Amino acid sequence: MAIELRGVEFRYRAGETLFEDFRLTVKEQEFFGIIGPNGSGKTTLLRLMAGLLVPDSGEVLVEGKHLSSYARRELARVVGFMPQENHFAFDFLVEEVVMMGRNPFLGRFQRPRREDHEKVSGALQFADCSGLKEKGINAISGGERQRVVLARTLSQEPRILLLDEPTSHLDLAHQLRIVEILKRLNREGVTIIVNLHDLNLASVACSRILLLDKGKTAACGAPAQVLTQELIQQVYGVRPFLEKHPETGTPQVILPARG
Repeated sequence: MAIELRGVEFRYRAGETLFEDFRLTVKEQEFFGIIGPNGSGKTTLLRLMAGLLVPDSGEVLVEGKHLSSYARRELARVVGFMPQENHFAFDFLVEEVVMMGRNPFLGRFQRPRREDHEKVSGALQFADCSGLKEKGINAISGGERQRVVLARTLSQEPRILLLDEPTSHLDLAHQLRIVEILKRLNREGVTIIVNLHDLNLASVACSRILLLDKGKTAACGAPAQVLTQELIQQVYGVRPFLEKHPETGTPQVILPARG
């Protein structure tokens, strides 16, 4: 298994419990989506998987090994995490930003080697941003910055990739480009676990979807099993229309007209 959560409990500092006896298994090489309303626990769950948050009880296993037993550098070579928001205090060159992903492979004062430059070049090319490498990270568009941050994560060479809303604030063309990159990575053997607000995008991209509702599993399965009128109404409070995608046959959600 790529990721496994066993009886996980997580409480906020204020004492409110979000997850209680939470269990989930994500297989290797899955394209796994996590959906749910705001506050349902999507980002918290992803951060628990990445080791950025520690559960109050229960276990998180990565490739069968307890997450707490990984050294940070070792974990960074297995799991790549792409946060939703990316801010840069300094206007690093794009190539410098992507080189940051090689830190787990370098000593404290070690300069990048030829191999590291090759990995960075490959990640830039894979994420379709080679032409940006000499530009400042704060001088490029939001869509371009998303691809650069993805390239930085790819330069880590992770076997498991965790992404928090990678298509948020992007137009349709950039959303499609990010999804195509992730699908290609998945075909090459990388496990993809992604938080998405867009139910239709999740339906088209993911082989399996977890629907979260206030820290609990409302449903988990293939898109057709999860994206039903009944479940969407139960969790989101809206009863949509559903149609089949003309290419994939997966459900597409159409909101009712009101007013």
